[in-house]
Amino acid sequence: MDDHRPYAAHFTADSAENLIQFELPRVSRNGKLFIPTHGISVPCYTTICRRRRHLLKYLSKLSRRRPKICIMDSSGFKISGEGEWKTKIHGKSYHRSWSKVHLLVDSDSNEIVNLIVTSPEVGDISAGLKFLKNLPPSTKTVLADGAYDGGRFRYLAYSKGVKAIIPPPRTGKFRESEWFNERNDALAIINSLGNNQSARSLWGRLTGYCHRVKGESAFSRLKRLFSESLYSRNTGAQLVELWLKALLSNIWLSWAS
Repeated sequence: MDDHRPYAAHFTADSAENLIQFELPRVSRNGKLFIPTHGISVPCYTTICRRRRHLLKYLSKLSRRRPKICIMDSSGFKISGEGEWKTKIHGKSYHRSWSKVHLLVDSDSNEIVNLIVTSPEVGDISAGLKFLKNLPPSTKTVLADGAYDGGRFRYLAYSKGVKAIIPPPRTGKFRESEWFNERNDALAIINSLGNNQSARSLWGRLTGYCHRVKGESAFSRLKRLFSESLYSRNTGAQLVELWLKALLSNIWLSWAS
């Protein structure tokens, strides 16, 4: 962002955070709502929307904790389209589009550590590999669902010394490579317990995989606090919007704990 522009990047970032925190209506998002007096020039809603895609490098880290166990999960956020109830009763009248959001969550504090925004077609493993490459050094274990059960993901986790607890498929076979040792152990335990849903549930309690539900709770918290819809239309602006929402969610969660 150019230095000659009238509004500093940090000030524009704070204004964007205020928009999300106070859930101000779009038509009312202007400078007068933030600073009504003192003669201070404040960016209007249009300026914030135009510049927010460039604000990520000016935002704070999501979490300053040193997580030992991280959870990976993904979910969809609506970009455009009618509400669920209207669609259920009257049917959809125009196209509904979604963005896919991937979260990295600290299992101990439930704080969101990192996030990625992609199109719905991008697989979980692609985002998971990016998470692994930028994983906090303190992380020793990763919990993820079966969508992350791939050779590239397990190899990268093995090379970084991270234990990947991922449920194998029901028809999974034993592999010889060293980076499949965790998967082979899971298959052995599940098969010895009966290879059914009860066996998988017990395996989850024995290995700690049952804590992966905290990833779903993080998504639920975001959607309950800020709704499942995004008002940003391009990926860069959506990332900034979700980063600010996750940051506020972490702050409020720390106050409650």
